[in-house]
Amino acid sequence: MAAVNIQPITVNTTIFARRLAMSFTQQQLEKHQTLWNQMTSHRFLLETRDGKIADDIFAQWMKQDYLFVRAAIPFISALVPKGPLHHWKPHSDVVAMLNKEMDLFEERANAVGVSFEGVQPWFINHAYIQFLMATAYTASYPEAYTLLYTAEKAYHDAWLVVKEGLDPQSKWYPFVENWASEEFGQYVNYLQGELDAMASDVGKAEHQRMEDIFELTVKYEISFWEMAYTGAQWPGIQS
Repeated sequence: MAAVNIQPITVNTTIFARRLAMSFTQQQLEKHQTLWNQMTSHRFLLETRDGKIADDIFAQWMKQDYLFVRAAIPFISALVPKGPLHHWKPHSDVVAMLNKEMDLFEERANAVGVSFEGVQPWFINHAYIQFLMATAYTASYPEAYTLLYTAEKAYHDAWLVVKEGLDPQSKWYPFVENWASEEFGQYVNYLQGELDAMASDVGKAEHQRMEDIFELTVKYEISFWEMAYTGAQWPGIQS
C-alpha cells in the first residue's frame, strides 16, 4: 500500500479560542457587523442627527413606528406565559414603557401637526409586524427573546448616533431622550445578559434559528429606515 501524505490542518487557535469565549450576542454583532453598520449609518439617522431631515420624511417614520410600537404590546404580552417566572415583571414593565412611547408619539405628533388617524402599515412595516407576531406565537421563547433583544439593541444604537449631533432644542430630541437614554441602555444590557444565558443552554438547531432571527431582525430594521425615508408604501401599487 502506498504511503499517504497527510498534510497537517492549520488552525488559528487564537481566533478559535476567542470565538469560543464570546457570548451569543457578541458573536452575532461581530458576524453581522456590516449589516449593523448599514443600519446605524442610514441616511435617515444621519440627516436627523445633522438637523437636515425633512419634516414630511420624519412624519412618515413617526406614523409607521407608532403602529409598530402598538403591535409590540401584544408581542410582549404573548411572551409572558412562555417565559420563566422571573421574566414576568420585566415584560410587564416593558408593556408600561411601550404605552409611554405611544404617548410620546402622540404628544410629538400633536406638537408638529401630524395626525395618526386612519394610518395603515406600509409593506415593510406590515411584514415586520407579521414577523413579530409569528415569532411570538410559533417560535421558542429563546428565539422570540432574540427578536426582542435585537430590535431594542438596534434602536438604542440607532438613536445614540442621532444623539451625537442633534440639537437638544430640536423638536425631535424627545425621541433621543427615550431610546438613547442611560435607562434604556440598561434595559438593553439586561436583555443581552438574559439572552446570552438562554443561548448557552439551547441545542444546535435552536441556536441556528436564533442566529437567523437576529439577522432577519437587523434586515427589517434597515428596511424600516429605508421605507420611512423613501416613502415606499406598497411596491407596485399606485396610490
